Amino acid sequence: MNVKRKSSSDIAYEAVRTKIIELEYAPEKQLVEEELSAQLNVSRTPLRQALYRLELEGLIIKQANGRMHVAPITLVEAEEVYKVREVIEGLLAREATLNMTDEKLHQLEDVLVLMKLAAEQGRIEHTIMYGSEFHSKLYALSSNQTAKRLMEQLDGQIERYRRISGYKNPEYSPILPVHEHEEIMKFIRKRNADMVEKEMRKHIMRNLTVAKETLLLSLEN
Repeated sequence: MNVKRKSSSDIAYEAVRTKIIELEYAPEKQLVEEELSAQLNVSRTPLRQALYRLELEGLIIKQANGRMHVAPITLVEAEEVYKVREVIEGLLAREATLNMTDEKLHQLEDVLVLMKLAAEQGRIEHTIMYGSEFHSKLYALSSNQTAKRLMEQLDGQIERYRRISGYKNPEYSPILPVHEHEEIMKFIRKRNADMVEKEMRKHIMRNLTVAKETLLLSLEN
């Protein structure tokens, strides 16, 4: 079996993207090509290709003078991202439920078990990771390619706000999203697409509330 090797540009893209999403590169941090090239051990051309992809995703901002910095996290963007996310994810969850198979159902249940275990052990990073995996596995069942492409474009911003809420909010309860996913799962088992969409949209908007609370706390501090 031939495994396609990742290009230097792909490696650089994934490395920088992960650091931005995981908040290792803080919002508005200046990014210097020379430093990134040395840290990632890649030449400038593939690095620039990677940075351009991240700019298109809205994770990096390039100024008129050529300087680059990590995109800020704002209340306005949070509102925009989550309101779009609510509609698209509700749609994808509905369609996925209509296309659900027993095999896929078991896969979702397995991920949910891991998510709950991580939450009970206070492993917030893994709770968020398994939550994201639950959404990805569910949406893969939708046949709406346009909606899935839009979700891919928003993915980096969504993941960054997920982590802002989980990592920066002292009141964050990792078990709460588990209970919300269990509620969604209850209606997936019943193949009740209407209720799955309703519960998914409720889950997304509750996440927006937490993200906004977190951002307001950071502004106060």
